[in-house]
Amino acid sequence: MASYQNILSHVRKWEGGLVYHETEGQWTNRGVQWKTYKALAPKLLGITNPNLDEFKKLSAADADKFIIQFWNTATDNNKITNQASANAFFEMLWGGSDWGIKWLQKVIGVYPDGKVGAKTVAAANNYPPNILLDEVLKRYKHLAKVNPAKYGEFINGWKNRWNDLYNNSKKYFSEFKMNELPEVLVRGKKKSKWWLLLLAAGGGYLIYKNINKK
Repeated sequence: MASYQNILSHVRKWEGGLVYHETEGQWTNRGVQWKTYKALAPKLLGITNPNLDEFKKLSAADADKFIIQFWNTATDNNKITNQASANAFFEMLWGGSDWGIKWLQKVIGVYPDGKVGAKTVAAANNYPPNILLDEVLKRYKHLAKVNPAKYGEFINGWKNRWNDLYNNSKKYFSEFKMNELPEVLVRGKKKSKWWLLLLAAGGGYLIYKNINKK
């Protein structure tokens, strides 16, 4: 079973202290954006009227509360069962808000509304986790390419962060069990005479499907 406990050290490692990002026009502290702090501090910290001075003094323990909140939102309260898959959804939400979730929803073939609910969970739980993690890196590269002025300075750090996440997630690939080949992986390929080969990297198993028999 996946748990936020397995992502905390990763986030703590890669998120720095207090930084002002000119391209975003806001402060970030321990990975928590000022606008996120304002929105969630009343619920998570019991602060009625969040102010910037309090935000700048955000403790590691309080920052963890935001990480856990994002984890619960990204996994529909821990319903995504594979740790590697859950890591991918968390990373997309933590670093890309609901737009990151929409990206993954398009990949797994559910309506991209940016909200992780029952349909998204079901599709995610039947989708190879290594591919989900690959999509995180694809989105990072996409952002840096389409808007280099805003995101270009971050791409090297994003790549390093992703490599660390991927390497720490590989041990969970073998726990993934696919009930059936996801329709989204078959769509548009039914005329092919080749067998579809899915490799869950590091998982130690191959899944074959004859597309002509679908």
